[in-house]
Amino acid sequence: NNEQTSSPTNQSSFTKYGRPQDITASSFGPLLPIAEAVDEATGGWGLSYADLHPATPRTTVGQVFLATNFFYAASGLWFGINGDWFYGGLTELAGIVSFVYHYTQLEFGKNRSEVRLALLIDYFCAGSALITGGVYMVQAGITAVPLESLVSAGVAIVCLSLCWVWEFGYPYIFWHSLWHIASAYTGYLVGQDHLADIAAQNL
Repeated sequence: NNEQTSSPTNQSSFTKYGRPQDITASSFGPLLPIAEAVDEATGGWGLSYADLHPATPRTTVGQVFLATNFFYAASGLWFGINGDWFYGGLTELAGIVSFVYHYTQLEFGKNRSEVRLALLIDYFCAGSALITGGVYMVQAGITAVPLESLVSAGVAIVCLSLCWVWEFGYPYIFWHSLWHIASAYTGYLVGQDHLADIAAQNL
């Protein structure tokens, strides 16, 4: 038989494991309607996630991956020290929830409702920080946004997109680690520019 089949290890987790079957009240509690809406709107893709085996929270690769969330903590702390506790708090929260999500992802593996719940909460927190950063950019005027911020944002989006191309194991960890770093740096640049604008207006 000359028919070739692709290895399941290099396919999207959604392709491999199908539509989630564990979106229930016992798993999501009061967030169930939102989880069901996300699942329905994305055809099951929105609450699927990569199996990161053989990495775990106890392997060097898993620990380095989790440590990349520190960049969010550092950015959030910098914002707070410099007076923007709102954006700083959102960035800190996004980093904490991202750490929890990826820890459960590494710990529990594929097809676990605990990981899907953490992913859903991660959407809320990361989305809040991203929307706030976007508002800051609009307030500044897109043409006034520094080129470095736009380039960094572009790099972050590319890295995140490649996570969905290689949604398994070490390749996912590599590209998603870069997403953490690039998105945190982009947030830092946007927040820094926002604080500079406020300072200039107060002169």
